[in-house]
Amino acid sequence: MLRLPRLFFGWWILSAAVSINALIAIVYTFGFNAFFVPWREAFGWSRAQLGGVVGLSRLQGGLVAPLAGWLVDKYGPRTMMLLGLGLLGLGFIALSRVNSFFMLLAIFLALLSTGSSLGVNRPIQVTVANWFIRLRGRAMGLLAAGMAGGGSLVFLFAMVIDKFGWRVGAIVAGLLIWGIGLPLALVFRHRPEDMGLLPDGRRPDSGRASIGMNAEAEPPPSNSSLQLHPPAERRPVMPLGISKILRIMARDRRPELDVTAWQAVRTPAFWLMAAGWAMWATASSVHMVHWAPFLVEELKMDYVAALSALSFFSIVSLFARLGFGFAADYISIRFLATLVIATEGLGILLLSQARDVRQLLAFTVVFAIGHGGSLVLWPVLQGHFFGRRAFGTIGGIVQFIQLPMGIGAPIWVGYLADTVPHGYRWGFGLVGILILGAALCVSMPRRPFSPLPTDRPPALFNALRAHWPFNRNTPR
Repeated sequence: MLRLPRLFFGWWILSAAVSINALIAIVYTFGFNAFFVPWREAFGWSRAQLGGVVGLSRLQGGLVAPLAGWLVDKYGPRTMMLLGLGLLGLGFIALSRVNSFFMLLAIFLALLSTGSSLGVNRPIQVTVANWFIRLRGRAMGLLAAGMAGGGSLVFLFAMVIDKFGWRVGAIVAGLLIWGIGLPLALVFRHRPEDMGLLPDGRRPDSGRASIGMNAEAEPPPSNSSLQLHPPAERRPVMPLGISKILRIMARDRRPELDVTAWQAVRTPAFWLMAAGWAMWATASSVHMVHWAPFLVEELKMDYVAALSALSFFSIVSLFARLGFGFAADYISIRFLATLVIATEGLGILLLSQARDVRQLLAFTVVFAIGHGGSLVLWPVLQGHFFGRRAFGTIGGIVQFIQLPMGIGAPIWVGYLADTVPHGYRWGFGLVGILILGAALCVSMPRRPFSPLPTDRPPALFNALRAHWPFNRNTPR
């Protein structure tokens, strides 16, 4: 009897992760736009106030991020996801009872932002990065496609809010997170090695990992007639310019180094990537808060139509995430990241000048392609530079560093919209320029190489840890 090969468990984990990402996109990541206009109509809150909610929630999320990353690396993702998704669902239930701005702020910081940091962003990325190395690009692409797929359904969530009210919408969101998200979190496992497996579903005899490295190099060529490196006399001669372009685009096949957090922060690559990520974070936070109000106020679009435009953005972004995710397994990740981030910057610059629906749709396509691709490639880029060993901790530190930009952008864009004629256009234009700066930062770093920097914590950190009140070695 023919027995089908057992499906690699990493694909089951990825399926659960895609489903959770889609759900969170509908009710939280993109769904915040659906609450924005009803809150302004009900309470009269300014754009800067609501932008400040997102900014402060990013502050809280950034402060929690290093701890969340360390907790995921130490205790695994499943425990953290059950805790975080539980808090996120509770936050939406509490959101339905909001009657003041300070109550909204407290719920966002204490429940929604904390739950998202602990239960969604960090543990899902860490898990997928641990289970996939050679196929990490396509895995991250599928993961990000789940977010985009959920974003394309935001208009349905907006219709629920429009028909039944935002309070009912908040309760529905909380129950969906508890009823769907929590059971899916039980599928997660930290590393394939914990189950006697290897990343990418490799067989044990195919792994050639050496100390401090992950085996992701391609297998040596066989003795078949297909030769990867033909003799010099038969190798086609290409023009110098084309040869240089192909060399820039070629995927780096060297084994992936496993770098600790302290080693990573001592490399130039870490700080260039952190600077680029900080500038790129402005687009993510501004897009999350101000997309629908920009379309309603500058292009005079209907509320549901504006959310439908967001759904169109998500659909285009979905294909970009899938395409660039698969491409990252074959093409230089640094080249791809530079290309898509520059495309995103150009797209948001064009979007800031949109005057009618035709221009809006055309410019949205450019922005969505760049934004979708960059969302996929940031975690792939981190794994390319620093490996799996401290993926959560390093990602958390980078998120902490990007705080000033992530917090400030929605506030000052909202302030410009409140105080300056066509302030949204000025704000979006400035964000576009910052994104182009992020592309420049990403184009510069090189992968760390042996000998790596020291793994010892700085002296200041050791001094603080020695006096930490919960340190077991501290005299009582």
